Amino acid sequence: MREILVMIAILGIIVCASGCTDNTPTTKTYSADGVTFSYPANWNVLNSSSTQESVGDAGKVLVTVGIEDQDIFGLFSVNVGANQVLSTPSEWLANMKQTLGSDYVSSKNITVDGEEGVQLTTQDNDGYNYYYAFWNKNGKGYMALLTTTTESQDVFNSIINTVKTS
Repeated sequence: MREILVMIAILGIIVCASGCTDNTPTTKTYSADGVTFSYPANWNVLNSSSTQESVGDAGKVLVTVGIEDQDIFGLFSVNVGANQVLSTPSEWLANMKQTLGSDYVSSKNITVDGEEGVQLTTQDNDGYNYYYAFWNKNGKGYMALLTTTTESQDVFNSIINTVKTS
């Protein structure tokens, strides 16, 4: 009889333990201004006004999310002048490699929202890592940028792989 009670107690503990799971979401979803994407749940939507000032007429900041002074992800639409042609991802990559003040680390072809694009990874002298992506969708140019002090290719991939633009 004692063995049966011990077995029932063990089964009870196993059942209780298997039901104790953490249902905390690991991501949040941003959806506005014609874009949707998922990002880490501990991040917040940030004020984009200072970012827009630095971007100027080159584009429009659609959103920035992250943790101030740590990890910040921005999504931008790229403006094309009246007499300019929208760059292809490879043209954009070549131009960025020449104009960046950061140290070039790597580049590769990627797919964003079903479109061919490019990724450029750079690092500056202060130890910041920059993960850029550029792609065209329906005649519009888009750029994404993750700025972080840690190696965060996985974080960048987890966000960029969920981006949808309209």
